[in-house]
Amino acid sequence: MLKEKMISSLDNKTVKNLTKLHQKKYREDSFLICDKKLIDKAYEKKYLIQLIYTNNKPFEFENSIEVSREVINKISKKDNLDYVGVSKLIKENNNYGNRIIILDQLQDPLNIGRIIESCIHFGFDSLILSKDCADIYNEKCLDNCNGNLYDLNICHADLIDEINELKNHGYKVYATGLSNNTLDFNDINSEEKMAFVLGNEGSGVSKEIMDICNKTIKIDMCNIDSLNVAMAASIIMYKFKI
Repeated sequence: MLKEKMISSLDNKTVKNLTKLHQKKYREDSFLICDKKLIDKAYEKKYLIQLIYTNNKPFEFENSIEVSREVINKISKKDNLDYVGVSKLIKENNNYGNRIIILDQLQDPLNIGRIIESCIHFGFDSLILSKDCADIYNEKCLDNCNGNLYDLNICHADLIDEINELKNHGYKVYATGLSNNTLDFNDINSEEKMAFVLGNEGSGVSKEIMDICNKTIKIDMCNIDSLNVAMAASIIMYKFKI
């Protein structure tokens, strides 16, 4: 079998289509990975669709394309990568397990990436995002989840419907924030099925979401008014890990 010719033109149609994957509107069924850990995990989990490399192929993969250094720099928008990948979107399911983090309107993909990583470290089973959260396939999220995207059950949902459904199935759902009866998170007991809602970086959990949760909790702090949402999530997950 003849080796396919290396792509060296920046105007190549394939190159242009791959570069478009940086934009959410073009990620209908796939996304671009520019993180080696995540590419290896995508390959391991059979999510990898295409491998694009320069110089030496990192591993054998049937659908591989060799490109020039200039081309891979254009595709990745970085100067130090030898290969990138294209992955299928992750599968979503509502088999949530007993420990859930719920995100209401988070706008910083970096925070979402860090929360994904913490979910894995502290044994949380699922992450549910409101449909107006930042894109989990954004480069900042992918770079900060430390290769854990495929190891966590991640779903998007209408939070009001989903929280009510969780409560109907025996989950205690706690919103983080301040209300008339907010409890210190150390004052609630660990239970079999628990879910914790964290809100937008500026405005917190929306009132309509807070109103349907079982209770509202806060983390007491010294000399600071609020925590970064990813840090707050990690503290809660550490406290209530199984």
